Amino acid sequence: MKIAAALIILLSSIVFGNGEFLEPNCGVSVSSNGNVMPLIFNGRPADMFGNPWMALIVTTEPNVLRMCGGSLITNRFVLSAGHCTYNSPTDVYLGEFDRSTITDCSDKACMPNAIKIAVDAYLKHPKYVHYNQNDITLFRLITPVQFTAYIKPICLVTDNDVLNYITYMNVTGWGITENRVASQVLMTTTLTKMDRSYCSHAYGYQVDESHICAWDYTSSACPGDSGGPLFAKVRISGLDRVVQLGIVSYGSEQCRGMGVYTNVFYYMNWIKDAIRVGTPNTINNSAAAWK
Repeated sequence: MKIAAALIILLSSIVFGNGEFLEPNCGVSVSSNGNVMPLIFNGRPADMFGNPWMALIVTTEPNVLRMCGGSLITNRFVLSAGHCTYNSPTDVYLGEFDRSTITDCSDKACMPNAIKIAVDAYLKHPKYVHYNQNDITLFRLITPVQFTAYIKPICLVTDNDVLNYITYMNVTGWGITENRVASQVLMTTTLTKMDRSYCSHAYGYQVDESHICAWDYTSSACPGDSGGPLFAKVRISGLDRVVQLGIVSYGSEQCRGMGVYTNVFYYMNWIKDAIRVGTPNTINNSAAAWK
């Protein structure tokens, strides 16, 4: 990720009423740091303890290791981009921060070691053809995850499109940096929501309500960040919650300027149905789409 910055921050002061979440125990981390980096340039690490929903997705093919981001949304499912799915063995790492170390420590505390869980099935959107349309997928973990302070889901709001009230958003990932190599530590940057017509003009694809257009002059998501969450912190039912708004989909080769993100709320009914159908013991004939 050719970005900087910093810590999970309060990106919106808007207070919402009762919100319905896909997973009630969501969107709260052990981090309480609210500092803002107003100028983003060069890579700076995210808050080590501030992204317990972040997933590192690794697919192993002959002589190739493919990496994407994702977000834990229930104890069994990780949300990511459609173009991050391959018919090869895939593992998800949760509770990860620095890929180069076994135990991640700050000057104040250490995190428990990351856990590795195999993916036993995935479901791309049935109308996915290319990353510019319906770029969304669900990975099913082979065993349920036990939530801890360091591994817990991000919020998906099912009854209110909070994107309408948001201007600034964060994105996180281990993707390519300005040094043209994947980052060892989780990175983050702050982006501004733009009118979708700007992204349509920039890339020549139709950028509609199923997308989010966001930008920053000096930073953006890069290859390797695909599938990671675009999110903001909002107050719902008296609590500050981190809500996922988008999924990293595509952007410029220079990793700066405008980027396009899959609009999560647009696909909320599909997400709910896919989880219901793909959950063991509730599988019916519709589950044939799961691979």
